[in-house]
Amino acid sequence: MLAHRPKLAYVIGTLNPGGTERQVVEMSRAFSDRFDVRVFCLDEPGSWAADLRRTGIPVHCLWRQPGLDLGLASKLARAFRHHRIDIIHAHQCTPWFYCALSRILYRLPKLVLQEHGRFYPETDKRTRRVVNRLLIRRLTHRFVAVSRDIRDRLARYEGLDVRAIDVIYNGIRPVDRMPDAERQELRAELGFRESDFVAGTVGRLDPIKNLPLFVDALVLSFPQNSSLRGLIIGDGPAFKEVKDRIRRSGAEDRIGMAGYRADVRRCVQCMDLFILPSFSEGTSMALLEAMAAGVPAIVTAVGGNPEIVEHGQNGWVTPSDSRDCLRDRILQAVADPKAAKEIGRAGQSRIAQQFTFNHMVRAYQALYAALLPALVDAAAEPAGK
Repeated sequence: MLAHRPKLAYVIGTLNPGGTERQVVEMSRAFSDRFDVRVFCLDEPGSWAADLRRTGIPVHCLWRQPGLDLGLASKLARAFRHHRIDIIHAHQCTPWFYCALSRILYRLPKLVLQEHGRFYPETDKRTRRVVNRLLIRRLTHRFVAVSRDIRDRLARYEGLDVRAIDVIYNGIRPVDRMPDAERQELRAELGFRESDFVAGTVGRLDPIKNLPLFVDALVLSFPQNSSLRGLIIGDGPAFKEVKDRIRRSGAEDRIGMAGYRADVRRCVQCMDLFILPSFSEGTSMALLEAMAAGVPAIVTAVGGNPEIVEHGQNGWVTPSDSRDCLRDRILQAVADPKAAKEIGRAGQSRIAQQFTFNHMVRAYQALYAALLPALVDAAAEPAGK
């Protein structure tokens, strides 16, 4: 253990439940034995802030004002100077922008951008690209994308040099297989029979996730298979819209909405098929966890999805927003559950080989060591293995 632990600041919008937010929580815990870790939220703390604070990791909130809050850069600079931060790790482009501006006032910390996902649809703003090229990127030391697709979009829409952007895929911890009896008990709790074939999805219910496609494709599939059921786990701004769509389709007795569940890693194992119908994705944590549990997956051909799922080998890839194509793949899986399980096992192997939590944290440990070679040991193994 180093006598002086380097000070690492993770900067994010908030710590309300979501894939990016969960990764910040997990990485904070993993690196807390080698670094003095602090989390800075630009907005409200979020419901997961208390979990980090209970483990001794401070969470600071800056309460960003609506619109362009240039005073936020000054607040960040003062906070980084006060806590003597060595590395700033900004998650997503908005925190990156304000952290970069803070370095005009306090230049000592090294700055890392990690981009997890992009808006849909993308907007190409020349002013933003010019400002990034002339100023923001010059204040940044390393750029990371969680998929090759995100890397290319950072170059196109943010004005970055694609050659300067590293790709570090998200990774997950091992998923323990649920005993069959426990699985059946949980399925019953969620309203499913042993004979049901459950096609489900997990995540924040945001319009970018395109849950109407999930609902519509299932509704089209129901007349051709009486055992097929649907399950949606998560909460978010689109919850009411999705619930109303299910009601209008007359499928309330066949598609369940479980809301937010803290045990989502267990709940995904109740599914016979995982569906990710998004308009845009980076590297979906929900997809990785479903595949790691051996659940066969159907994804839309967007973002980083095709970098994880190899069509016909360890999952299925369908065109974005195509109800008919998604319906056909659902019916293919439910018609041959044995073949679907083989696909699921192949997906499980892929995650174990390339998308583990240990692999991800080792990559970031090496990145931090390259920024601060005198303070960080590249070979050190972060905690939380």
